[in-house]
Amino acid sequence: MFLAGRVLAGVAVGGLVATVPIYLSEISAPSQRGLIGGISGCGISFGAMMSNWVGMACGYAPYGPVQWRLPLGLQVPWGVVLFIGLATFMPNSPRQLIRHGKVDQAREEFTRIRRDLESHEVHDEFVLMRSQIEFEMEREIKSVKEIFLLFRHRVLA
Repeated sequence: MFLAGRVLAGVAVGGLVATVPIYLSEISAPSQRGLIGGISGCGISFGAMMSNWVGMACGYAPYGPVQWRLPLGLQVPWGVVLFIGLATFMPNSPRQLIRHGKVDQAREEFTRIRRDLESHEVHDEFVLMRSQIEFEMEREIKSVKEIFLLFRHRVLA
């Protein structure tokens, strides 16, 4: 049971550590991306530190189920809050919507994130984001074989 809980918690935290900074930088304003990314990194480090402190403290508990149930039980409320927040309040990724051809829905989500419907800066940023995604999609590598062909041409050049 302990091992299954550790694996589940590790997979969940690993997924969050990999995706949250990218999503936060995507939805934040360009002037605030560095700050928000830094706060995200500090939050990840603080969570790892607290996890280690709780693990050490529970190691001094009398031998029994408290040693493993308390650290796992402390993770559950945060996971529930995170799940409810993500499932109900998190906007869709405008970049992903553009990649799937849902430009109007992406524009709605983007203006909802920025909360400034009339600003020309928001409109200009959306146009820039859309043109960047279209540029990337034109040059997208579609197979593993293309990776090696591209690399070979660069080495020979």
